Amino acid sequence: MDYVESYTEKNFLVIRVNGDIDAYHSGDFKKAVKEKIEGFDGDLILVLDEVPYIDSAGLGTLVSLLRDVRTRGREMFLVGLRNNIKKIFEMTRLDRVFRIHETVEEITEVK
Repeated sequence: MDYVESYTEKNFLVIRVNGDIDAYHSGDFKKAVKEKIEGFDGDLILVLDEVPYIDSAGLGTLVSLLRDVRTRGREMFLVGLRNNIKKIFEMTRLDRVFRIHETVEEITEVK
């Protein structure tokens, strides 16, 4: 999948997502993220500043990934949500479920 890049920083796997997370792309997106977190022993940071659109299928995919990460005893953070995406999280109250930050540094400097 060409719109998912990853790197490690401290004990975090940082995945930069570029493109829509919608019904059409969410299956490939989930598969790509799961492949990247397989065998990684740290927390996950998804950088979504290059995600212009997310639909209910995309939200479901993020919830599923969060469940998978927490099952492993790890945490998942979302970073850099655009205002339209942030509003969707607020309307669905998922902003209370996910740990949302503005920058990767906010997370990596704390731990």
